[in-house]
Amino acid sequence: MADLDILLSIAIVAAVSINALTSLYVIRRLQTAPVPPSVASGVGTSKDSNEEEPNGEGEASEGEEDQEALKEQILARRAELIHELEQERGSRVIQLIHRKEPWSTSEDEPEIVLEDSETILQEIRETPAGTPIDFIIHTEGGLAFAADLIAMALKHHSGKITVMIPFYAMSEGTCIALAAHEIMMEKYSVLCPLEPQLDDMPANSIIGILKRKPIEQISDRTILLAESARMELENAREFVKWLLQDKMPEEQTNQVANFLVGGYMASSTPITLDVARAIGLNVVEGVPEKVHRLFETIEFSTGARRPGKSYQ
Repeated sequence: MADLDILLSIAIVAAVSINALTSLYVIRRLQTAPVPPSVASGVGTSKDSNEEEPNGEGEASEGEEDQEALKEQILARRAELIHELEQERGSRVIQLIHRKEPWSTSEDEPEIVLEDSETILQEIRETPAGTPIDFIIHTEGGLAFAADLIAMALKHHSGKITVMIPFYAMSEGTCIALAAHEIMMEKYSVLCPLEPQLDDMPANSIIGILKRKPIEQISDRTILLAESARMELENAREFVKWLLQDKMPEEQTNQVANFLVGGYMASSTPITLDVARAIGLNVVEGVPEKVHRLFETIEFSTGARRPGKSYQ
C-alpha cells in the first residue's frame, strides 16, 4: 500500500506540473483572485505551425513557475478561510492537517512528528489566556511523544478547547482530541483506539504471549518486549485518565481509558460520533462548512477525486 501511495503521489505531482490549466481551474472553483497573466498565458492553447517548439528546460521552468503560483494561491485561500472562521467564532484556529498536497513529493509521508509539536506549542503559547482555541485535526497518527506534548499544551490552556474532526483523527490524533472540552464530528467522522504498538505489534497481544506459553519457551527478547509493552500500556492508560479527569467522574475515566487502551478493538476500529458519545465524550454533531472548504484543494493519499466534482 505504501508503494502504491508513493506511485500515486508522483503521478499527482507530474500531472500538476504538466497540466497547470487543470489546477488553475480548481482554484477558480474556489473563487480566488484572478490568475496572474504569467500563469494563464500559453497554457492549453494551440501553437502556430511555424512556432518553434520550446526545449525541455524551458518547459520545466514554466511548469515550476505555474506550480509555485498555484501553491501561493491555495495557501492564500486557506489563510482567508481560517481568518473568516476566527472572526465568526471569536477564536484562535490552529491546524494539524496531514495530507498529500498538489506539490508534494514522493518522500512526503504526512504524520505527527516533533516539528508539528514545536510549531503548535508555540501557537498555543502565543494565544492570549482565556481565548478559545478551535483545533482542526486530520491525521492518521504518528509519534506518540509529539502528540502527548500537543495534548498537554491544549489541556493547560485557560480558554475553551474545541477539536474539529471533519474526517478522522486516528491513533495519536484521538489522544489530542481527548484534551478538548468539546469535540465536533460528522456522522462519518472517526476516532480510533489508543493501544500502544511495539515493533508494529499491539501491546496487549505481546503481553498475552507470557500467559499462553511456558516461560522456558519464550525468548529473552520477547520477555523484555512484554515488559516494555506493560509500561507503555500503563502510561497510555494514565495519560488518558489525566486528560479526562476534569470532564467526567473518576470511575468513568477508568472505563474510557480501558475501552481505548485495553486492546478490545483492532487499532483501525472506527469510533464514530455515536460511540464517542456513548462512552461519555462531549461530542457535537457538525463541523463548520469553512473547515470542509479547507479540503477542497487537497490531494488525498489514495489519489481519488472527490465525488460530485468535475475536473475536466
